[in-house]
This record gives sequence, structure tokens and C-alpha cells, in this order.
Amino acid sequence: MFSRRIIHLGHILPALLLLAGCYSMDIASNPVLDITHATAVKTETPVADRKPRHAEHVVVSNYGWFLFNSIPLACGNANPKSVFPWVFFSDQVSSRLLHDRMMTYAASTRANVKELAFFRDEQVFFTIPGTQFPVPIPYILCFREIQFSGVLTPRPEEVRQ
Repeated sequence: MFSRRIIHLGHILPALLLLAGCYSMDIASNPVLDITHATAVKTETPVADRKPRHAEHVVVSNYGWFLFNSIPLACGNANPKSVFPWVFFSDQVSSRLLHDRMMTYAASTRANVKELAFFRDEQVFFTIPGTQFPVPIPYILCFREIQFSGVLTPRPEEVRQ
């Protein structure tokens, strides 16, 4: 009986850790996003001599689970020096925190953020699994996700060099 409980908890614990939360910063570059010296600074350089400067699309997001929509249970770990990808009993699903992470990255790459977009998703209904007719229970186990996205373009002073 005791060993059976350990095996059962051995299956549940990894699932709980995987579903705990996720912080991510995804960065993509595409030739469509590239700009040239002539588009950033008006010069009379021929098109063939223009050197492209890379622009990036950046998405920063974090989600987590909350008890009664106010007590943080688990979320993604937004600390850049973290060892674990999640953190328990800490609310790092914050628009201020994610905005700061994006702006810190933009400053480190000497870029301006254009077309900044904000997304927030909150689900306050929890459905009991395994029932034939789902029974929504509000504000017991709640999900929250916050996301910022934007296009990082080189600063004009960097393009002139």
C-alpha cells in the first residue's frame, strides 16, 4: 500500500511541476523586419551599398496558477539567474515585471521598441475533471497569463556609425 502511494505521487509530482507556470522570452528575426541605413537615416548611398540592420520581434510572457484568484501557487520564474523554471508561492505574473524584462533586453541590444502590444488572459473557472457534466467552480483555482510583444529596431544613432 505504501509503495503504491509513492508510485502514484511519482506520477503526479512531475505533472504538477510541468504545469506550474512558464516564463519565456522568445526572439525572432526575419529579413522582412530588416532595415537599411537609408530607411533609418536619409542618405544618398546607392541601394547596393546599404548595410542592413537587423530588427527583432520579441515576445515576453509568463503564466501561473492562483488560489481564489489572489494567493499565488506557482508561476514561471522570471529571475534571469534562476536555477528552476518555476517558482512557488510568488507572484511573478506581473505586467510591470515583464515590461521591465523587455525594456532591459532592448537597452542591452541598444534598440528601440516599436509596436508594443499587451495581452492578458485570466480564467477564474475551474471544471472538475472526469465528470460527465462539467461543473464550473469559480475562483478556486485560477489561471493568469501576461504577455508583451514588440519589434526592436536599431536606434538611429547606432545606424549612423
